[in-house]
This record gives sequence, structure tokens and C-alpha cells, in this order.
Amino acid sequence: MLESRVAGFVLILMAAAVVALAVKVVPVPYESALALVGVAAAPVLGHGDVRLTQGLILLVLIPGLLFEAAFNLSWALLRTNLVAVIALATAGVVLTTAVVAPLGHAFLGLDVSIAILFGAMVAPTDPVAVVAVFRRLGVPERLVNLLDAESLLNDGTGVILFSVALAAADAGAAASIPGALLDFVRLAAGGLLAGLAVGFLLSLVTSRIDDFQVEMTLTAIAAYGGYLLADQLRVSGILAVVAAGLVMGNYGRPRGMSDATARAIEQSWGYVAFALNSVVFLLIGLDVPLQAVLGRVGIVLAAAAIALLARAAAVYLLLGSLRLVRSGVSTRWQHLVVWGGLRGTIALALALTIAPRGGQYAVVAALVYGVVLVSLLVQGTTIAPLARLVLRDDNGAPDG
Repeated sequence: MLESRVAGFVLILMAAAVVALAVKVVPVPYESALALVGVAAAPVLGHGDVRLTQGLILLVLIPGLLFEAAFNLSWALLRTNLVAVIALATAGVVLTTAVVAPLGHAFLGLDVSIAILFGAMVAPTDPVAVVAVFRRLGVPERLVNLLDAESLLNDGTGVILFSVALAAADAGAAASIPGALLDFVRLAAGGLLAGLAVGFLLSLVTSRIDDFQVEMTLTAIAAYGGYLLADQLRVSGILAVVAAGLVMGNYGRPRGMSDATARAIEQSWGYVAFALNSVVFLLIGLDVPLQAVLGRVGIVLAAAAIALLARAAAVYLLLGSLRLVRSGVSTRWQHLVVWGGLRGTIALALALTIAPRGGQYAVVAALVYGVVLVSLLVQGTTIAPLARLVLRDDNGAPDG
């Protein structure tokens, strides 16, 4: 069993290398190409012994991916985007869920509590493919930062909202608003505080030493240890990892790391992110319950349309309102924020959580897989030409 899993992992790395070279010629985002290869290869290779599981996503993939992104996120740019990021990552998640839920009940035939759960599952975004495309096209860094930062924070708030919605669905009644709000604040604030503590403590240790291997190990402890610590404290592990990464990248790195160490750590985490993204997006394609998705192709496409409509409602309403107080972004940029809101790893982890329950939970899990796949293959492959069109006459000034 172990040998077959190692062999499966080696095949994934081989596929990742081939696809990474191929997308240099074919203008398709790397992550979308991997998912497409996975879908095409699934009938031949089957699922294999390397599978996407809730544990693999939440304990292995998510901490590493989130830490790498947060470590490299510029606080200087984030300060400029902070109001918009917080609005999208909090009110945006709730608003997306609030739009999806009634439409899911009316058009997808879901019970109200299950429709709310579905809304919470597709609210978090995963624009890693989009960010890579934007950087290649030379899109303004502030827009890249906005998408990246929103995704880091809405992963945590989306999971918290999902947990509250799942508890309400299990109870067979809507959760009380004060109780749900209290749980939301406790999980979010607790996760951020735990991550800040881990980040500052390890940054202090880093400033006392000058050894790349030890300092790289400390960043890994921040990513995975911070997640596990928050989990033990029953607060948001996702937000803990994000906070720890932001602190170590923007405080610990400039104050405690030599230039050589900082470059080496950036390169090391860059490869870790490449490997983890390769695993997750190829396995998304391989593990899609294709028969379940194709058997519901009509409602899957409807679900994808509903998710996109909800994303548009949240972005245009919130960012449009913020422009009134000079904290928003231009309408052109809003179009890209909407279309760049792909669904990915977090949505699948949540789907894997509920799939074994059967009934409408299993239906929702299949719908989430379909929404993720559609967003990767449709939005992911068309974001580059859309960005060129939208930003053709853009002068880089987002406010106005």
C-alpha cells in the first residue's frame, strides 16, 4: 500500500512537470490545466491510492499553501486594500451565502438549511490560478494583492460560517443570530490571536539565530504547528496560519533574517506551494465524481451560475459602496474580482466533510465538485483574455 502511494505521488510530480512545461506554450493557467488533465486521465488511471481526503486537505495542503501565500503578502499593499479585503472576507462571505441559499432552494430543490450550507461552502474563493495569470500579465500589484488577501481571509470565515450552518442543519432549525455571531467572533478572533502569538514568538527566535535550515524549520512550525495549536484551542486554524505567515513575512523576515536566508526561504516555500498545488489540482480532476456530476449536469451548471451570480452581487455591492468613501476599487477591477473568484481547495474539503452523510448532503457535495470544476475550466481559462480587455486602457488608478 505504501509503495503504491509513493508511486502515485511520483506520477503526480511527473504530470506536474509535464503540464508546467506545456503551459509555457499553451496559454492556459497551470492549475486549470492540471484539473483538466486529471479529468481526462481519470477513466484510464482510476482514483489510485493517492486520494483527496479531508485530512490531506486540512492538515497537509491548506497550512502549507496558506502560509506561503501569507508569508509573501505585502503588508504595505494590504494596508491600502484592508477595508475592501475585510469587507469581502466577512460581509462578502455572508452576502454570498445569503444570495445562494434562496436561489439554491428555489432552483436546485435543496432544503433551506442545506441550501444555506451550500452557500457557505461556495463562498470562499481560491484564486491561485488567477493570481499566477495576473502576475504573468503584469496586472497592477494592488489588484493581485486584493484577490490574494481576500482569499486568505475568506477561507477562514467561510469555514466558520460552514461550521455554524452545519450545526444548524443538524439541529433541524436555524441557529440563533446572537449565538451564531458569538461563535463566529470567537473562532475568528481566537484564530487570529493564536496566529499572531505564534508569528511574533517565532520571529523573535529567528532574530536570535542565523541558520537557514533552522529558520526554514521555524517557518514550517509556524505553518503546521500554528494550525494544530489553533485546532487544539478550538479556534480557526486557517486564520491562525494566515496571521502567523503575515507576521513572519512582514515582521520576522525583514528584522530577523539575512538577505541570503530570506531568499532561500522564499524559494523553498515557492517550491512547496508548487508541489502542493500540483497535488491538489490534479487530484481535483482525478477525484471528481464524474458520473454524479454528469448525471446532474443541468443543476451543476445552474449551481455554478448561482455561485457566480452571488459572487457578483457581493463584489459589486460591497466594493461599489466603498467607492463612495474612497476605499473601493474601480468598476473595471471589480469585473476581474468577480470573474477571478474561483472555487477550489476549501470548498472541496467541506464537500468531503458532508459527502458520507448521504441524502441531500451527498447531492450538495457533488454540486460543489461541479462548481469547482466549472470555475477552474471556464473562469480559469478565460481570465487572461478578460484581463487584457478590461485593463487595456487602465491607468492603474483603482479609485475614482
